[in-house]
Amino acid sequence: MKSKILIAGLICVATIPPANAVPAPAAQVTKCVKLTSSTTCSYLNPESNVVDWTSNCTSSGTSVAIRGISQCSSTSGSSADQTTTSLEVSGGTDDKYCWCKMISPAVSSWVFANARGTASACASRCAINCADFAASNASFRSGLFNYLSD
Repeated sequence: MKSKILIAGLICVATIPPANAVPAPAAQVTKCVKLTSSTTCSYLNPESNVVDWTSNCTSSGTSVAIRGISQCSSTSGSSADQTTTSLEVSGGTDDKYCWCKMISPAVSSWVFANARGTASACASRCAINCADFAASNASFRSGLFNYLSD
């Protein structure tokens, strides 16, 4: 009798998956859109003193939202297509250079937008400048769309 209970118990243990079993991932869909400096974009005007920005772009009839972040930095820049992989932030009055980074649908390098007169002016307007430049400045878009990473 003990052997039958033992065998039944082993069968149950063998057929029940462990509690930490991971279900199969859901199917993923990829949307490929060619984004270039000639892509047409419009922007959603972000509030002042925020870091997130969005521009809506259309390429070959397909619309895609470009989402990004902004950062005021002490790293200076000179042109709208200048890029860098890292920024320095002093935490003081030197942080007057506005940089932008696309985070969706891909991750870009930091792209220089402009220099503001003061760090507080930069903080107030940087995200607005990023969204506007993504929509209106082909050189800036080249900086965003070249050298993408994942």
